Amino acid sequence: MRRPWTAIVLTCQNVDSAHAYQDELTLRQRKGLIPPDTLLLTVEDPKAHVGSGGATLNALLIVAEHLSARNHFTVVNSDVLSDAYILIMHMGRDFPYNPCGKAFTTLPATLTADTAVGYDGLFCNLDSLLDTMTRKISPGSPPGVWVCSTDMLLTVPNILEVDWTDFDGVCAVTVAADVTYARNHGVFKVDAEGTVEDIVYKPSNVGMQELVTAEGTVHLVAGVVFLSSSTAERLLTVHVTPPLDACTYLGLDSGAEPIKLSLFFDILLCMATLVTEEAFVSGDRSGQYGGTPRPRNEREVMTMRNARALLWKTLRGINVKAVCIPDGRHDYMTEDASVHLQHLVKCPLQLDPICNLTWAPITHSTIQEDCTVEAGSVIVNSVLEGGVCVSSGSAVSHCHLKGHICIPKGCYLHALGEEVSQVLQATKLVPHTVLQCFHVKLFGTNKAKVYTVFGTKDELQATVGQGNTFCNESWDVFFQRTGILHGDLWGPHMPADECCLMNAKLFPVFHPTEPVGIAEVLWLLHSSKDISLLDRWRGSWRLSLQEVLCSVDHSAEFMWRRDLFYSVGQHHVRKVLLSGRGDCLLPFFKSAAVESYHRQVLVTLDQVVSRTATPGVTARTLACIPDVLGSLAGGQWGLRSGPAANKMWQPAYQLLEAGEYAAGVQALALERECWLDSSRPDFLIRAARHYEGAEQILRRQTVMTAKQFIHTQQSAVPGVGQWVVAECPARIDLSGGWSDTPPITYEHGGSVTNVALLIDGKKPIGAKARRIQEPELVLVIDSNLDNSSVRLTCTELSDMETYCQPHAPGALLKACVVCADLLTLPSPSSLREQLQTRHGCGFELHTWSDIPHGSGLGTSSILAGAILAVLYKVTGLEADNLSLMHGVLYVEQLLTSGGGWQDQVGGLDPAVKIGRCRPQVPVKVEVEHVSISDEFLQALNSRLVLVYTGKTRLARNLLQDVVRNWYARLPEVVANCDDLVTNAEECAKAFREGDLSTVGACMDRYWEQKKKMAPGCEPVAVRKMMTALKPHVYGQVLAGAGGGGFMCVLTKEPGGLQLVRKVLQTAGVGEDVSIHTAQVDTSGITVTTLE
Repeated sequence: MRRPWTAIVLTCQNVDSAHAYQDELTLRQRKGLIPPDTLLLTVEDPKAHVGSGGATLNALLIVAEHLSARNHFTVVNSDVLSDAYILIMHMGRDFPYNPCGKAFTTLPATLTADTAVGYDGLFCNLDSLLDTMTRKISPGSPPGVWVCSTDMLLTVPNILEVDWTDFDGVCAVTVAADVTYARNHGVFKVDAEGTVEDIVYKPSNVGMQELVTAEGTVHLVAGVVFLSSSTAERLLTVHVTPPLDACTYLGLDSGAEPIKLSLFFDILLCMATLVTEEAFVSGDRSGQYGGTPRPRNEREVMTMRNARALLWKTLRGINVKAVCIPDGRHDYMTEDASVHLQHLVKCPLQLDPICNLTWAPITHSTIQEDCTVEAGSVIVNSVLEGGVCVSSGSAVSHCHLKGHICIPKGCYLHALGEEVSQVLQATKLVPHTVLQCFHVKLFGTNKAKVYTVFGTKDELQATVGQGNTFCNESWDVFFQRTGILHGDLWGPHMPADECCLMNAKLFPVFHPTEPVGIAEVLWLLHSSKDISLLDRWRGSWRLSLQEVLCSVDHSAEFMWRRDLFYSVGQHHVRKVLLSGRGDCLLPFFKSAAVESYHRQVLVTLDQVVSRTATPGVTARTLACIPDVLGSLAGGQWGLRSGPAANKMWQPAYQLLEAGEYAAGVQALALERECWLDSSRPDFLIRAARHYEGAEQILRRQTVMTAKQFIHTQQSAVPGVGQWVVAECPARIDLSGGWSDTPPITYEHGGSVTNVALLIDGKKPIGAKARRIQEPELVLVIDSNLDNSSVRLTCTELSDMETYCQPHAPGALLKACVVCADLLTLPSPSSLREQLQTRHGCGFELHTWSDIPHGSGLGTSSILAGAILAVLYKVTGLEADNLSLMHGVLYVEQLLTSGGGWQDQVGGLDPAVKIGRCRPQVPVKVEVEHVSISDEFLQALNSRLVLVYTGKTRLARNLLQDVVRNWYARLPEVVANCDDLVTNAEECAKAFREGDLSTVGACMDRYWEQKKKMAPGCEPVAVRKMMTALKPHVYGQVLAGAGGGGFMCVLTKEPGGLQLVRKVLQTAGVGEDVSIHTAQVDTSGITVTTLE
């Protein structure tokens, strides 16, 4: 691929439109569609009608000036072109079917992009051409200038292959076109070597025969040209020499009269090998075949001769090479309304097989259920509600229509607002009608809306009275029907042969005493003679379609589109969230931030929360708000993950904790405004963190519904001082992990296959508890790894309040005490009173683990299960393993550490099992034990090896990113969750069938899925170890969330421990690792009361 564009230049007709177009290019750059270091320029023509050649020369001069300034030159230095990649795109003439021009004609398509970095937005012809030029036509070219028209739809199925070796000169891109189509366009005459010999405009029947290739087609001028840097430098030299200086703003500022040059039939024509100097300089070729109007006087004749002579002298001898787009297609955007309709309804760009677009007849639109849109019609960026009916073959673009409005077949409606709906309901539109609204700027600052109407069969430039039509009926019938006179439309000084629909003053703008609008325009369509309407029409100040197009307020037009787009988008957001659909909204949020529609979107999200009583919907909606805030910050400050305990947000949190969601969301929004008004991006990130904190409250409440599945039964109460001991294996997850993580598990559903393990022959996790005489809690945290011990004595309720702070000493133990109902927090009774009243004693609780923190083996969750088991036992209760699993879920919500259910499933139940959770609330875990034979168990034990990588990483650091991406419904994340569940079921099946190879394949696949779920979870050292081990193993995977901890290896041969140690030593990797035996534990948690 070629390097990004150095500069992109868009030429247009006037300075007002230039500002609007510059804003559009800048938005695309901010959205990442254009590289950030690409220079963007929008250049107005020095004066109207300088032609494509004059516009190219002027644009080349201006971009050379900017690049010279960038390189610290004080004058224009053409050397800056030698290593530059420049794209010049010409806007061309006004387009009667889109006030923003052909380039910004919106197509019924959306750009398919990586949603993690992508943005949402309307897709225009400019975007199609820019993508085509960047990805398909220009790659591989040397530095130079690409020039591209925007008045066509250009289909390029494959990357254009050009031999750019030592290329110097001009490359003219062509399309193989049939003769019929080519009669209205330019055609290259090309020799056997691909050199352009001539360029002919609208060839005659006789001339066409010389241009037809052996395949029966011709080399159509496709509107795309490449000038090598040396050619561009030679062209640039003429900008200071009269009369060609008149094509640039410098000539205009010097008082020169502008001249019109064609890029193809003036600049390129002089390079064609068969064109003679006399024919070129005289103007016979460009004047007759290039479509350039003949000069009006002798002075202009001489000026043009001198201009062409200078071009001949400067450019003659440069080789023009023609390159044809294989299977390409060129569709000119004509003034024929029926052709424009076809371009929308059956857009030829859909034929592009590698185009990264999604085409749909209804694009970026909201259609209420009571509306009807027939097949074969197109709706783009519009809102239809209240019974609108669109017939086949019609197109509705940028409209908001409401009520029982019937749009018959073959119609084109553009930019009509809701305010005209009442009139349209009372009007019977006729088939094949073009009805549009234009935002115009009059007399400099006055703004107005002008409505226009005509028929799709009308020829806009055809002379009146020669069988031509207005609103698909003859002018004579129109005059007779309405009472309008010829002189009403064209002044007395207008030559008869110049009178046409385009310059007829048909469309009212304002009236001295009465309002005028769409009704006065629809009257032209089909009404019979009405004196009052005719008088009001005659008394109005009116514009022709030509004058309307020249007066367009481009900024207002783009704003109208954008307002509609975000109105549609907000409706889509409400629908997606309230219905629980899986659509990804992140690109829309990012676009709203870029285009300053974030406040409207935030209000919409607030409204969604106020309209639902479903905690899951509320949680996802609250998770969307930090996406908006984070997008608004633009990645300028800090990571999204961080603390969320600022006191200013606590009142809102308290309301959410109490279940008062509407009030809580309102309090959040009020506080958000204090942070949103700041121009500091760090405030936005901090606000985003607190919204994620709010979401965690609701997620926590949802997971806490698992408490209803904790069931206990009475048992004997141990005596004072009698220890109850629980010992647990570790667990290794072999497939499906992350699908057990809330909210994924209860919104998508989860399945995890894992195995309970003895490490180095013993159960590494345990807890013990006993009753003590003193009514207090003694909590002891032992570590067998370093023989350390932390002892906490809790005598007051305040000593227990840190149970919800995961990093506080003893927090896990305290949370388990609360879950097991040893005492209640908060309570008017003291800790001692509660213990004495409920139990008649205090408790001493010890925990230990032989596994390093952050190992990935599920230590903390399994330990919580062991703690609950002993606490229940010492208080005279018993709970089965399934109850303990749901209890751990509850504990981890009390602890505010989040987490799923697979750790406790793996470590509390024995051997191999698959845990499942259905997409529902309350959250309920089910476990299926997977039976394996003794022979398979032996084979497994001889091949399973645990490698401690020496690196630790807290799952919480990864968890926040995973949850964030799930809530955003990134398509790649949703698809990966599907794959995780499928892989877990396949892994369980492989265990049942005793298939070690497939188990290993599931492990490898699982590791790839983990990396997709949490990018960055594979340290370099781990990658090196895995690479060294790969030839010797069935499969390998980092335990838990990844990022470090233990790696599980399933070797192909028995004696896995020695094999792994040897391979790692030989490869010289894993110097800090330790290698451990791993055996399948067949008993799970054991609870023993010591005598």
